[in-house]
Amino acid sequence: MVGRKSLDALIRLYALQNVLLALLAFGLAQGEWPLVLAGLVLLLLKGVLIPRYLFWLLERLGVSHEVESYLSIPLSLLLGGVLVGIGLRVGSSFVLEGAQLPEAVPVALSLILLGMLSMASRKKAVTQVMGFLGLENGVFLLALAETHGLPLFIELGVALDAFAAVVLAGVLIFRIRTTFGHIDTARMRDLKG
Repeated sequence: MVGRKSLDALIRLYALQNVLLALLAFGLAQGEWPLVLAGLVLLLLKGVLIPRYLFWLLERLGVSHEVESYLSIPLSLLLGGVLVGIGLRVGSSFVLEGAQLPEAVPVALSLILLGMLSMASRKKAVTQVMGFLGLENGVFLLALAETHGLPLFIELGVALDAFAAVVLAGVLIFRIRTTFGHIDTARMRDLKG
C-alpha cells in the first residue's frame, strides 16, 4: 500500500487487508462466538462498508484518484522496507508469554509503522485517513496475536470508532474542499501566519 499511486487500488488493498484479518479472527475463534462476531463485524464494516464509503467519497469530491506523496515511490518503498525490518526485528521482543499467535506480533508492529508512514508522507486528507486505517488494522492484529481476542464490547467499540472516524473525516474533507477548493494538505501550510 505504501508504493501504490492509485487511490482505487489503495482502497481495494485496504478491503483485502480487512478480509484477511477477518479470516484470521475466524480461524482463531475456535467456535467462540465473541471472536466470530468480531470477525463478522470486521468483515462487514471495514471490509465492505468503509471501502464503499471511501469510493463514494472520492466520487463526490471529484478529486484525482492519484496518490500524491511528499516522497517518491522508491523512497517510500525503501522507508517502508526499513520500517518493516524494524517491526520484524523489534516486534519479537513484544510477544507476551502465552500469546495466541506470536509470529503475528512483529507483522502487527510493522503494520502500525507503515500506517504512520502513510499518514505522515501523503498529501491528500483521504490518503492520510487510509494511513490511519492501516495503523488501526495493525492494532487489531496485535490484539488478536497477543490475546485470544479482546472482550467483544471492546472489539466492537474499536470497529465502530474506526467507522465513526472515517465518516467524520469524510465530513471534514468535504468542509475543507468547500472552504479552500482543494484537499491537498501541503497547500494548506500557506495559511500559517
